[in-house]
Amino acid sequence: MKITLLGATGKTGTKLLTQALEAGDTVTAIVRTPRKLQNDNPHLHVVKGDVMNVNDLASAIVGSDVLISTLGAMSTSLMTDVTKAIIAAAHTTGLKRVIIMSSFVVERDQLNSMTKFITSIFMNKIIADKSAGEKLLRDSDLDWTIVYATILTNKPKGSGVRIVQKTEKIGMNNKIARADVAAWILDSLKNAKYVRKSVTISQ
Repeated sequence: MKITLLGATGKTGTKLLTQALEAGDTVTAIVRTPRKLQNDNPHLHVVKGDVMNVNDLASAIVGSDVLISTLGAMSTSLMTDVTKAIIAAAHTTGLKRVIIMSSFVVERDQLNSMTKFITSIFMNKIIADKSAGEKLLRDSDLDWTIVYATILTNKPKGSGVRIVQKTEKIGMNNKIARADVAAWILDSLKNAKYVRKSVTISQ
């Protein structure tokens, strides 16, 4: 499997990168500061670039089977801008498969009342940005999957992962290990079950 990874130096991205390389996949990581990725694995290709630049993305994803993003929200327009660039770059190169890691707080109807209230105060702009970016992806012709992870922890892989049903209310007590999120994303590549679908995962 040839993977292009955005967010490779982040806390979840590093877990996904390590697991992908251990599985024998080839990973192209787009980063602003290549020196942050000190890894001499021959299957890793580190590319300096801007994830919001269509040309940088297009150059990196040529020949890839999938683009995976584990980017977090660093600004109130990041996810919208990145998604626009991903869609344009995918159309340029012919890439179809895209997997985006997002946050459970975007799924407003599934939150319990206290979590909905708290996040509406402190995360309103970030939620709006994620929602806007995800709508662009849903409306595209790409084979997308949006993975809503609950609160992320540093527990080891194998701490537990399950699909949260749409009828279940979730909140700040719901958590999942970053390593398990990474493993779930990589495992989802083995079939088309979650193509053009969103899924919430938790421990």
